[in-house]
Formats: sequence, C-alpha cells, structure tokens
Amino acid sequence: MQSLKQANKQVVLVAGAFEPLTEPLVALLRRARSLGDALIVVIYEGASRWEPLATLDAVDYLTVLPEDALVPLLQQLQPPYYVLLGDYRERDLPAVESVIAYGGFAVVLPKGLEVIAPAE
Repeated sequence: MQSLKQANKQVVLVAGAFEPLTEPLVALLRRARSLGDALIVVIYEGASRWEPLATLDAVDYLTVLPEDALVPLLQQLQPPYYVLLGDYRERDLPAVESVIAYGGFAVVLPKGLEVIAPAE
C-alpha cells in the first residue's frame, strides 16, 4: 500500500463476505476496480470460500479479517475510495464515516447495476 501511495496511485477498497460469488458480483468488483489503479478486497472471517476471489483479474490485493477490523484498517490505509457493493446498510455507517473523516470517498454500487463496457 505504501508503494501505491508513493506512486500516487488511486486505491479502491471493498469489504464483505462475497458469497455467493456470482457474475453480477464479479461485474461489480470490476466496476469498483475501474474507479482507481488498484483494488483491495477485504473478506470477512467466516466466509467459506475466498479462493475464487483471489483469481479475479480485478483483485490486486486480498486479505481476510474480522468485520470489526475494517474501520481500523481504513483509518490506517486511508484508501481514496471505499466502495460498498449492493445495498447500503446502517451497519456500514462507521466505515463510511471513517472514510469521510480522512477525506476519502464512499461509493455505493447497488445490486442490479447494469455494468456496460466502454465501446472499443
């Protein structure tokens, strides 16, 4: 992460259980990745299968943490973008408040978002 900051790269962080890993969810992860130069995926402990996420081209870094470690991680890393995939819930508020407090952006990519690839 430090090397990304030094290179002035825009980092995007997403967190969740990511189960089941469906094509629409993969499309949302790719959309999240397109917001910056690198995507960090935080998988909450207890998720039964995280290995498929590690193989996705959109995922640059992956870590498994307890859910209550998210806010301290955000405060430490201070990624410019924190992306919520799917429905925004009140339980997400502490993470969103943390990101806003250090000057980052919280972005919600809702379920059912149609992801359209740019024309070539």
